[in-house]
Amino acid sequence: MKVIVIGCGPAGLAAAHAAVGLGAEVRVIAPKKMTPQNGPVTIQNPIPGISVDHPDGYIRQLVVGGSILDYRLKLYGDVNVNINGNIMRPGYDAWQVRAAYYKMWDLYSWMVEDGMVAPGDIQWLVRDSDLVVCSAPAKSLCYQDCDKLLARDQECHEFRSVPIALKFSTSYPNQPENTVIYNARKDEPWVRSSLIFGVGVTDYKVEDCPNPDLIIQKPLGTDCDCHPKVLRVGRYGKWHNLSWIDSAYSETRESLLSMMHQQEWSSVV
Repeated sequence: MKVIVIGCGPAGLAAAHAAVGLGAEVRVIAPKKMTPQNGPVTIQNPIPGISVDHPDGYIRQLVVGGSILDYRLKLYGDVNVNINGNIMRPGYDAWQVRAAYYKMWDLYSWMVEDGMVAPGDIQWLVRDSDLVVCSAPAKSLCYQDCDKLLARDQECHEFRSVPIALKFSTSYPNQPENTVIYNARKDEPWVRSSLIFGVGVTDYKVEDCPNPDLIIQKPLGTDCDCHPKVLRVGRYGKWHNLSWIDSAYSETRESLLSMMHQQEWSSVV
């Protein structure tokens, strides 16, 4: 089988790893550089052949100053918006994303074709492969020029997101190692303080953080349907915050297995 992966971040290489493991002929197309990993990102399910040891740690999750609904309301202005991870759980086993990404980069960077993919290129990639998997930002591959359409008050595909300001330090006093603390209190500006595997990061709403170290867009959802034959994986590929690196591996593997065994499985009544 021929598989083309668009994107060489952790999700893209996890998809490539799944395809290689099934014996597929794999191409990876992306600007050939590692993407920085900022914020409290973890792998919550092991990736076979990559996360080969016991979990690197147990991440404890706590909400202070209210409930999870209060936290969602404070950050998003809506109690119905889901967030990355299930913070109804007290905690979860986790593996380090950076270590997994470095390992996958060592294994597969040689196959990355240094280049950009434009929206109009995808139809040819689909034609020339059995499966196209995309972890590149969905917004960058939308056929519509949303900025121009919005300037003309015309409808376009919606890419919902929220800007988050990051400070590369913790904000909770004496925060224990491997904890994520969600802050629903109205009298403090920060919304999440994380100390995971020795890396401290605090999230703020942009208007509450005058000197951020970095501002990111956290994707929440999209109605873009420009490439229905492309398997979208990862947070930015799917344009949804509830997507993980390990799910890029499992979704790619499951899709390929389904394609490979379609004939024999279809014979089962």
